[in-house]
Amino acid sequence: MNRPKILFCLFLAAAWSVLVFAQENKEGEDKRIDELLQTIRKVERGEGAARRIEVNQRSAIKAIGALRTERASKLLIEFLEDKTLSDWARHEAAIVFRTWKVEAAVAPLIRVLNDKESNAPPRSGAAYALGDLRVEKAVPFLIKALAESDMQVRMGVVHALGKIGTEAAVQGLYLALRDSQGYIRRLAFPHLVRLRPERKMELLVMALKDDDWGAREDAVKSAVEIGNSATGILIELLADKRGPVRWQAARLLGKIGSETGLEAILQALQDEDWMVRNEAAVALAKMKSARAVGPLHKLLQNKSAFVREEAAWILSEMKAGTALNPLVRALDDPESGWMAALALGKIGSQKAAEPLINLLQSRYVKARRAAAWALDKIPSEKAMAHLRNALKDQDEEVRFWASQALR
Repeated sequence: MNRPKILFCLFLAAAWSVLVFAQENKEGEDKRIDELLQTIRKVERGEGAARRIEVNQRSAIKAIGALRTERASKLLIEFLEDKTLSDWARHEAAIVFRTWKVEAAVAPLIRVLNDKESNAPPRSGAAYALGDLRVEKAVPFLIKALAESDMQVRMGVVHALGKIGTEAAVQGLYLALRDSQGYIRRLAFPHLVRLRPERKMELLVMALKDDDWGAREDAVKSAVEIGNSATGILIELLADKRGPVRWQAARLLGKIGSETGLEAILQALQDEDWMVRNEAAVALAKMKSARAVGPLHKLLQNKSAFVREEAAWILSEMKAGTALNPLVRALDDPESGWMAALALGKIGSQKAAEPLINLLQSRYVKARRAAAWALDKIPSEKAMAHLRNALKDQDEEVRFWASQALR
């Protein structure tokens, strides 16, 4: 036999092998699907039967979807609208199409979304799938579903509108900003920021003023990402005495760390609202600006004990060496001297040892505790005898920190 004939015979043999393999593979897949269909249609009785049926149906539908065959897609489309299945099984059939683009599934998904007689799981699954498939013609139906009472459906709708991202979808997202549920508004904000970056600052202010805590927290993250360009708006929000988000504005200014916001933060340390004062203190500690040291020295003399304490704490966080003398003078303060002692301990200068030894004799227990704690951070031979005496202190915490320092 000549060479061309041999090659032709080999080609025929290979082609036949491929056909046989494909046929066997199809038969194997069909057999697997038949087994999964039996699982889906299996009837169970007794305690916990409904839950077992739901779990089995979802697992079988997920397995069918993983096959990615024509028969599998046809079955999943049937499952979408089959109300004899559990709600979450139908949901599973819908979300398979989030990662598998099947044009024939679009119309059934829209029908399920519009079916008000169906419960939330299949309808929300349909919304998620329509969004991930970027089905623009579904937008009017999605916007209509924003009026649904079930929050789960609206969550899927917001996701879908954000994924589709057309002008009509964006208008739907703005409608979602008026939703009665804070969580829905929270979901809409990041989509709008991404789709309309030119309106990012306006959206940021809206989110910061939202009644929902989660929406405000997301806005905080967005503002940090925006950076210095958000500083001006945050200063305005901090200055608005009637505003609901002043403490968040103070926190953000600290996270952004812009020198532009330093003056506003320093003023906020004396605010009437304790939350604003507290966040301003945290912000200053994070900023660690050299410009803040001088004003903080003055705040150690503030009429508010809270402000004096916060100023001492911030100076210790900043490890400000120039704060040593002002903090030593602040040890005499009966209300906030204890915080000055802790600050001196954190700074760790040997020059603070003598004043802290004297503070061990204070009649204020908080001051004695702080002095013993601070001397644990500043090893001093001279302090040893005084710390041994502190082991006899009537306060247990003083005795503990004295023993720690001695050890």
